[in-house]
Amino acid sequence: MARVPRFLADYTQRRGFTTTVVSAERPSPGLLRVTFAGEDLRTREFSPCDVTAFRVAANDFRHYTPETPDPDAGTATVLFHDHGRHDAPGLRLIESLEPGAELDWCGLASARGFRWTSPRSALVMGDASTLGLMTAMAGRAEAEGSRLLAVTEVHEPDAEYVRKLLPDAVVLPSAEEEGAALDAWLVGTPAKEEIRRLAPEAVYLAGHGGSIQRQRQALRTLHGLDRRTIRTQPYWATGKTGL
Repeated sequence: MARVPRFLADYTQRRGFTTTVVSAERPSPGLLRVTFAGEDLRTREFSPCDVTAFRVAANDFRHYTPETPDPDAGTATVLFHDHGRHDAPGLRLIESLEPGAELDWCGLASARGFRWTSPRSALVMGDASTLGLMTAMAGRAEAEGSRLLAVTEVHEPDAEYVRKLLPDAVVLPSAEEEGAALDAWLVGTPAKEEIRRLAPEAVYLAGHGGSIQRQRQALRTLHGLDRRTIRTQPYWATGKTGL
């Protein structure tokens, strides 16, 4: 859901719940983390693939994945990628948030075809826009005793922080073309060995839409993975409004 009729946007917002910003920080140049608090965050059940929507204009929403929910404290963090386009309504909203500000969470659920199914082994791939998803998956996989391999491409200034955030992940410096670093990793020997050892029961591809399609094809043709194990969720696409 991006641009919708205003009456539907109003209805969607009324069905959501209000949170208060506790803190907003920039852990690295291209990332923003906001901590939200609210009574509804104490009672909601979270799954790593859940998304919420923030209303960014009268007819527009943007979707985001909670990073680290803490129901006992009634808080949840969301890790945002600063893509540098500061006229974008989503980034403009996030950069304006300060402690004490209120923001409505419009829904909290996973897409039907992109859910965490508690696999014994899983592979997740994506760009900087998926780091919150990867952090949520890493926490759930550890809690469930599952094996998770996360592979991400990020801008070089963010790489050091991301390696600390996801110490077991493969963190690649991004290239000029979206997804090119992930594409190159998939055709290399290390990837073939790691994916073979992992034998993923589920594969999650998220982030840039065009990159996802290439990665899906490579995983099927080069690595022999069953298409039924691969779940995809585009977060954004070149030249298109936010998804």
